[in-house]
This record gives sequence, structure tokens and C-alpha cells, in this order.
Amino acid sequence: ALALPLTAGAAASFLGFNIRTAMLVTIVGIGAIKLLTPRPKPPSHMVKFDKKSFSMLKIQLKERIVKKGMSFNIEEKFLSVRTNDDRADLSARLHVGACDVAVVVTHPWGLLGGDMDFPIVQKLSKYLGGCGLTTVRFNFRGIGQSGGTPTLTASGEEDDLESIIDWLLKAKDTQLGYEMRIPEIKKIILIGYSYGSMIASSVGGRREEVIGYAAISYPYFWNWALAVCRHSGMLKRATETKKPKLWIMGDQDEFTSESNFIKLAHKLGENASVFVAAGEGHHWIGSELSVAEVVTQWIRKLYPAIAEQLP
Repeated sequence: ALALPLTAGAAASFLGFNIRTAMLVTIVGIGAIKLLTPRPKPPSHMVKFDKKSFSMLKIQLKERIVKKGMSFNIEEKFLSVRTNDDRADLSARLHVGACDVAVVVTHPWGLLGGDMDFPIVQKLSKYLGGCGLTTVRFNFRGIGQSGGTPTLTASGEEDDLESIIDWLLKAKDTQLGYEMRIPEIKKIILIGYSYGSMIASSVGGRREEVIGYAAISYPYFWNWALAVCRHSGMLKRATETKKPKLWIMGDQDEFTSESNFIKLAHKLGENASVFVAAGEGHHWIGSELSVAEVVTQWIRKLYPAIAEQLP
């Protein structure tokens, strides 16, 4: 459809109109197509929160946290994990829980300032750690104290996440595992935010030990630029897996429009829990606990055996 206004603009330029007129014809044509294109209908498995109901989620969660006397001032151990491809040492923070499930939280694009201390990454990790789960957040290669160099194709970052998973699965038998009394980890839950959601959903789709993944603010419109030549395959693995998956997006997201997200939601299948929050942008500033509540309820259904540990 976009070929029509682009062709019209080129034709205007060819016929002797000045460049401003040609550009105006193109812009008006694109705008008209957007207005006339029917808005996609949300799939039946997608839920949209209005501003009030989404805000109430964090209030409800806070009340349950207070009632259970939970604290999220958790102890995190600094550690370094060598990547499987032997190209980098990854800086990470580990909190040791009491069950056989570990949660790994991945951060937004490092080249735009994302790292493991990004607010929503840090808060989700500490919150789930406070619930009694083993949690890891880490910096991808070339970010913060992690060695190596970021990759344009995201292949290196996928290897980073798999390296963390492999380390967790054998951590109990290491010296650090003995010192920190790390339990035997048998199951992994991945939670990715922004660029991190691309990595988590792709790896989660193919790793047997991963029982489910959550993708928060997936940069659908820009994934081609964040994983050059590999974005289609990564998204295919994420959408086609039969594992439980959680997708959360704000309808004011600066990187993916709601209509584009709805198109993506249709590809996710009935095993996906899909939520859109009215009035929320890409960064969830001040709404991190509302996101945490959505994640909590999803984990409760995903793995009922740990439900009692959750507020």
C-alpha cells in the first residue's frame, strides 16, 4: 500500500514539480492510507487494561506484600560468567532462592544506555527474588563491566543468555554454589524487557529447560535493526513455541504502535497471555509494580508449585 504514495511522489518529481511538492504528495498519500486502513481487531486472548484498572494492580500487590511481611531489600551476589563461545566474561548479579526454579531478567539495548540496572529490570529481579525465587540479571557482552563486543545480529547476546542458563543449571555443583547453598535448578523462566525481550523470547522458544518466557515492550517495529538479518527467525521461534508466553505492551509505546502489536498478537497463538495497558509508554515509569503484578499472576498459573511463595 505504501508503494502508491511513494510512486505518486516520484511521478510528481518526474513531471517537473519541485521537491517540496513531491514530498507533500507522498506524505499526504501515506497519511490517507493510514486513515483509510481498517484498524486490526484484537485477538480473543488479548486483554486491555484502562488506566485506572492498571494502576489498581500495583495497589493490590502492595497490600498483599505488606500483609505477608515481604521485603525486597534482597542480597545479590556479584559474579562473572564466561560465555559459551569463550569471547566474554559477563557481569551479573545473583540472588539465591529456595526452589528449583530460576528467573533470568534481560535488559534493553545497551547501545542506548540499557543495562542490568535499568529500573524495570532491577525492580522485577528484586521483586521476584524477594518472593523466594533464584534470580539473575546480567549485562550483555560489551555493556557495563561485561567484556566482549555487542553484536549487530544479536547472536552474541543470545549466546550470553544461554551461557547464563547453562551456568545456573550446573551452579549447585560449583564452589560458589556450595558457598551460597544454591539449590539444584531444573527450570528456567525468562523475562525480557525491550531489546532483552527479543533475546529472551527467541532463546526461550528453543531451550528445553525454559518453561515459559515473558516479553515486556517487545520492539516489534524496530526488531530488524536490532538483530540484523536474524530478526525474522528470532520472532518465528518466539511466536511458534508451544510454551506458555506472556506479552505486555503499553498503548503509547514509542517503538511499537498498538495496531502493530495487535497484528503481532494474532501470531502468538492461544498459549499466549497478551496484555495492553492504556496510557503506558515503553519505559513503564512509576508502573513497574503493575507490571510485576501481571507477571506474578502469570507465573502463578505457569508453575503452581511455587504459588505459595508469591504475594
